[in-house]
Amino acid sequence: MMGWIDWTLAIATIIVGLILTIVVMLQSSKDQQSAITGNNTFYGANKSKTLDGILSKYTVVLAIIFAILCFATTFSIIK
Repeated sequence: MMGWIDWTLAIATIIVGLILTIVVMLQSSKDQQSAITGNNTFYGANKSKTLDGILSKYTVVLAIIFAILCFATTFSIIK
């Protein structure tokens, strides 16, 4: 039988997974920049300050949190 910790971890995993999916879908396609002008433009130099740069950082953080939650949920249920 699953305890409250197991349920909390499972629900947190689902919520983080949904948020991660939304953040990834909000990002624009990487095909919009050409390989020749990629980093020479103002956009390329200031990418970390744009919405895509911020979403990219959130994607990495959420992916790490999601992976940790998946392992924690698995080990919590298996115990």
